[in-house]
This record gives sequence, structure tokens and C-alpha cells, in this order.
Amino acid sequence: MSITGQRIKKYRELKGLSQDELARRIDRPGKQSISHWETGRSEPSLAEVRKLAEVLDATVAQLVGEAPMFEEPREQYIMVKKDDLIDLQRKVLEKEQERIKSLEEQLKEALSNVEDATFEEIPDAKTQSSRKEIGAPKKNKDEENQA
Repeated sequence: MSITGQRIKKYRELKGLSQDELARRIDRPGKQSISHWETGRSEPSLAEVRKLAEVLDATVAQLVGEAPMFEEPREQYIMVKKDDLIDLQRKVLEKEQERIKSLEEQLKEALSNVEDATFEEIPDAKTQSSRKEIGAPKKNKDEENQA
């Protein structure tokens, strides 16, 4: 089976057409021509490939194997120049970097607020330099007298 034949069959199946229906749409007398093209017994003429491309929503290049074959209908794809795509990718990356920077700043601020709140919750935490552990239990009067 030739590449062109494989592509014709695949695009025909994607469109949900029988060989008879495709033959009618390109003004062929019966499905025998379509069958021969798909099995590689013969090749369609350039005029026939043009008609096939139009009916199958493909390009001539796609049918003859010179361009990638789309598995889904063509209307679900857009064509973008390579340089335009690179520019779009660059802009997306810049926006993502800005977003990450903003999130990092928010995280630093939130962590700072948590640290401030922790010290405020512990009474005299900053002034209890004689204690080894912040928040250690206070000694009662009996323990202080024994020491």
C-alpha cells in the first residue's frame, strides 16, 4: 500500500465516507478506483488528488505524504508561522516568570507574618534570654526556692 493510498483511506474513514460515497463526490463511476488507490494497485492523477483533498478536507501535500497528517478534522487546527509561535512562547514564559515572582513575594510576606505572629503569641519570648527554650514551663515558687 502506498503512502498516498494509506492517506486517502485514513482521511476517508475520518470523514465517515464509504468508497462508493467518495467516488461519487469526486465524479468517479464506482468504488473500484478508490479501492485501487487505497491498496496501491494504482495512483490517482494530480487532478484527482486535488479533488480528493477538497472532499476530504486535506491538502494535496498531506495526501501524498509531504505534510503531516492530522488525525482530527482540519478546522480544529490553526496554522502559525514558526517565528510567531516562538514569540508567543516567549511572551507566555515572561508572564509565567512574573506570576512566579509575585507568588514568591506573597509567600515571603505570609511567612514573615507567621513569624511575627508566633513571637507575639509567646509572652516575653524576646526578653526571656535566660531560658534555653522559648515557651519552657515556668518554675513554680518551690522549685525557685530549692535552686
